[in-house]
Amino acid sequence: ARSPFLAPLASPPTLRARARAQRLIAMTDYERVPVYKARRPGSSSEAAAWRKYTHPLIFRHKGTPTHVEFSPVAPHDFCVASSLQVDIFSSRSNAVYRTLTRFKDTVCCTAYRHDGKMLAASDERGVTQLFDLGSRAVMRTMRGHTKAVRAVRFSPDGGRLYTGSDDMLVSCWDVAAEETVRTFEGHTDVVRCLRVSGAAGEHTGAHRLVLSGSYDHTVQLWDVSAPRPVMTVRMGEPVEDCVLLAGGGVGAGGGRI
Repeated sequence: ARSPFLAPLASPPTLRARARAQRLIAMTDYERVPVYKARRPGSSSEAAAWRKYTHPLIFRHKGTPTHVEFSPVAPHDFCVASSLQVDIFSSRSNAVYRTLTRFKDTVCCTAYRHDGKMLAASDERGVTQLFDLGSRAVMRTMRGHTKAVRAVRFSPDGGRLYTGSDDMLVSCWDVAAEETVRTFEGHTDVVRCLRVSGAAGEHTGAHRLVLSGSYDHTVQLWDVSAPRPVMTVRMGEPVEDCVLLAGGGVGAGGGRI
C-alpha cells in the first residue's frame, strides 16, 4: 500500500508543462532593449582631417634612426638621421630626394634654419656641420666639444647656433665667424635637449633665453648674456626633451612630463 506521507510523483508531461508556463511568465516581464544606429562621421574639420590619414609608410635605413626633424617652411619636408648620413624626404612624394653623407661618425641630431635652406647636423665626434640644402655643400664646421653633440638649435635669425653635448656643456656659436661666442656650464651630466626663445611668428633675432635638459635630472634656463643659469628645475629623473611654452612656462619630459 502507498504511504500517506509520500506525494504522488508528477509525470514527465506535467513537468514540461510547468517549465513552459514559467518561460511564458518570464517573457511577459521582458522589456525590449532599444538599439540605436551608429551615427555617421560628421563633416567637421576634425573629422575631415582624420579621414586624410592612410596606412603608415615604412622606410628602411642603414642604421638605427637617431633623429627626425621637419622643415619649418611649407611643404614641410623632413629629414631622418641614421648611421653616417641624413636622408631628406619630400612630404609630397614620401621619397628621399637628397642625402647628406659628409660624416665620419654616427649622426646624432639635426636642425633646420628658420628659412629651411640650411641644416645643422651633429655627430658622435662632437662636430657640428652646416649644410646648404640646395648644393649639399658644407658651409660651416663647428669644432669644440670633446664628446657627442646630442642637441642642436638655431637662433630665430639663424645668426647663432646652440649645441648641447655629452661633455655637459651648452655652447653658443657665431655662424658667420665659425667660433664659440659663449659656453654655458652648470649641468653635471650629458645634455640631451635644447630650446631657444624668440619673438612669436617673427625671425628678428630677438631671443634672450635658452632652455637645456640633462641626464642630471634638471632643466636649466639661461640668459644668453649670462654664464650661469637664471633658473634650475629639478625633475627627479633624466630629461629627454624640453619646451619653452608661449605663455612663459617650461615643459620637460623623461619618464614623465
